[in-house]
Amino acid sequence: KKPKVEKDPGIPNAWPFKEQELKALEERRARVLKELEEKKLAKKLRAKERLDDLVHDTETRTTQGTLSADGSKRAFYKELLKVIEASDVIIEVLDARDPLGTRCPDMERLVFKSQTSKRLVLLLNKIDLVPKEIAEKWLKYLREELPTVAFKCNTQMQRSNLSRKKSKSKVILETSSDCLGADTLLQLLKNYSRSDELKRAITVGIVGLPNVGKSSLINSLKRSRAVSAGGTPGLTRTMQEVQLDKHVKLLDCPGVVLASATDSKPLMDLRNCTRIEKLADPVAPVKEIVSKCGHEKLMTFYKIPSFNTVDEFLQLVATIRGKFKKGGVVDTETAARIVLYEWNEGKISHYTVPPVREPAGPSESAIVTSWGKEFNVDEVFKREQSTVIAGLPCLSDADHTELPAGAPMSMDVTMMEVRKSFFSSGFLWIEPHPSL
Repeated sequence: KKPKVEKDPGIPNAWPFKEQELKALEERRARVLKELEEKKLAKKLRAKERLDDLVHDTETRTTQGTLSADGSKRAFYKELLKVIEASDVIIEVLDARDPLGTRCPDMERLVFKSQTSKRLVLLLNKIDLVPKEIAEKWLKYLREELPTVAFKCNTQMQRSNLSRKKSKSKVILETSSDCLGADTLLQLLKNYSRSDELKRAITVGIVGLPNVGKSSLINSLKRSRAVSAGGTPGLTRTMQEVQLDKHVKLLDCPGVVLASATDSKPLMDLRNCTRIEKLADPVAPVKEIVSKCGHEKLMTFYKIPSFNTVDEFLQLVATIRGKFKKGGVVDTETAARIVLYEWNEGKISHYTVPPVREPAGPSESAIVTSWGKEFNVDEVFKREQSTVIAGLPCLSDADHTELPAGAPMSMDVTMMEVRKSFFSSGFLWIEPHPSL
């Protein structure tokens, strides 16, 4: 049993100092209440001061972030120039789903302007994400300008002994993590190093937009995790050297966003040039996806009913994926980021077709002919047809959406000052033929 709590009998009425004691109690009570109010007020003032300091720090970081972002962009651009200057052969990595949209003619002009002896090779990465007929069209289109290689990077997570296959059936290729096209690329580079003009080891620079697979390409060729690679743009911060063998040294270049003000922000986001988790407005690029793919394609992929607007689409995606905020409100922003992730990973399958080309000038034909002999492309590309292209799914069996080819990337005008200062410091600069 719990002991009984004795009740306070209070102050006896017969006590002569009762009035004084009651008055003292009231004063103490009032003093305690006043102290409590002062503490609450002081707590509110401290909270307001912390909030003001937080706002001030945020504004300061935003200002510094704008400056550091510009400085980071210039630093990446200088790394690009270093790679171009140090390389004998530059490989520009393109996304096979949209080769023109991930290509930068201004960057190619830098290669030609640095020295006339440098060679440029295009590489169609993620070739397994497009049908065979589309891959053949793009290879034919691009090989009219420059040597072009079809490639699929290794996607295994182990640190060494990465697999490399010479051929695949189309049933296995769609889900395989093995590398394809490495033998073709290596043979092309070794042919050039053994050409009459060189007969020496060569340095190969890997350039391209963020997240097109530059670091994964080096790891696939090295067959180990030589450099950091992942699906997040901006993992590579500085130029990295990897010795492939005694004939070839590879240079990994940070992905530089070479877009001018004429390129729309949603378009840049679709090209995965910005980290999706840091996008201020992830809904804007999703609007581009809906307009490009159409409603039926997205309804089939996400297994959702028909919708009329992008907001309705994101609400349905959030519901089907279980993304809700407090109170059961659908989280459309998270749903938009999910759609962008699946777009960049190739789960929402799509491709572009080459545009109609104008007749090539005599200078372009001369480049294709002379460089073709140095790389011995005829022999190398014959083997590529049976080892890489033959394993791709046919267009009739694929469930892809055809999109118009994207516009080539353009270089930021403000970065031209960096280029001038870089080459004015003693590096050779030769003006090319006007057609380049």
